[in-house]
Amino acid sequence: VEYKVTVPVTGSISDFVGRIPVFTREMLLFLAGSVVVAVSDSLLVMIAGRTLQGLGGGAMLPVSMALVADVVPRQRRAAALGIVAAVDTFGWVLGPVWGAAINSAFDSWRAIFWLNVPLGIAAAGLLYTSKPQITSRRLSSRPSLSSAFVGMIALVAFCLALSSGSEGSLGAEQGAAQLGGSTNPLADYRIPILALSLVAFVGFIVLDRRAAIPILPRALIGSRVFQIAGGANVLVGAALITAMVNAPLAVALLVDEDDVSRDSALLLGSLTIAMTIGALIGGRAVDRFQPRLTAGVGLLIGAAGFGAMRWWPDEFLLTQMSMTIAVAGLGLGIVIAPIGEVAIRAAQTEDYGAASGLVLLARLLGMTVGLSAITAYGLARLDLKVSQLPEISPNPGESTAQYFARQQEYFNSQVVPFTLDIIRETFVIAALICIVAIVVVSRMRARLYHG
Repeated sequence: VEYKVTVPVTGSISDFVGRIPVFTREMLLFLAGSVVVAVSDSLLVMIAGRTLQGLGGGAMLPVSMALVADVVPRQRRAAALGIVAAVDTFGWVLGPVWGAAINSAFDSWRAIFWLNVPLGIAAAGLLYTSKPQITSRRLSSRPSLSSAFVGMIALVAFCLALSSGSEGSLGAEQGAAQLGGSTNPLADYRIPILALSLVAFVGFIVLDRRAAIPILPRALIGSRVFQIAGGANVLVGAALITAMVNAPLAVALLVDEDDVSRDSALLLGSLTIAMTIGALIGGRAVDRFQPRLTAGVGLLIGAAGFGAMRWWPDEFLLTQMSMTIAVAGLGLGIVIAPIGEVAIRAAQTEDYGAASGLVLLARLLGMTVGLSAITAYGLARLDLKVSQLPEISPNPGESTAQYFARQQEYFNSQVVPFTLDIIRETFVIAALICIVAIVVVSRMRARLYHG
């Protein structure tokens, strides 16, 4: 949640105070969070440290994108954005591997967070001493941060409401129980939390409109180009989260418990490595084929990959499953740079940070909304299927152990296949989302220079 909050705010603030100061300060905040986690002796302290890490880490990608837009000539900007996206995506794979290696080498998980400190200081120092030449920056003006604070409340409440609501929607509690799940403790409060989000969002709009210097540029928000890019990124996020969540769930149903982590990592590694390659390809292709065509091809590849995932077997076949999810990841990776380039083209030079942060926020919100919707759909479908099964009752003379064993056998023979079918259905939905996104991005070229 804190990452979603920080992304748009820091992107916008960097338009006023400069990229390097914002990046450096947020890096220091991330490092402070790392130290807090490293010395934590309770869950509460650890959560506080991770929150600081999220608040600091949320600045890095949007500020990096805006910095690229500042210093890279327009004809090479999309390729540079593709490199930034590729590095960010590859970090999804490298992070767990790095953490496991450090934990093994030092026999302490705390070493992972301690090593962030010298690495982070070195990275911030290199960026600060590079002194990139940025010619346009509103360093003499400052926006009112009251609207930003209210907007952050709206985002936090919205994400909490969606993340806590799917378990209880559409009568899905029984399905969740069948899968061994538990209800989110905030589920009973999701309506009040959602109402708080709505009130805070309205308050944000009112405050930002009245501000002499709004935190979000009005011309950018009203740009049709930017709206199309944001809408496309929402759909990309919804499709992406389907693969990231439901692929490991399928693995958990198909392999032994001891092998779930390893096999899930292999499957998601295929997705993210393919996305990394796709991001590089998409960045290079924009200059030759323009954003609309590049994004459309990427989404078509993504739809084909998700369509192929519909045919995942009822057993764990790593090669087949990795190849299909990699196709989906390749397509989604190709889309990243074209959408980022279009969003930045829609902005004035002094608004590059806001454009970068908001288009990233669109993808993150798409992931949040997509996760909530697909979870609600899956649990509701499972609940419907399970409710149609005959109830299991103890047989005369059957021991409790025998009854439980028969229940487990029944679960494996009935509920697991049901769940796998539903997971495959969500992949079809993700393919359809990609097709809808093709329609959205098809409008990018026609409106690209007309706002």
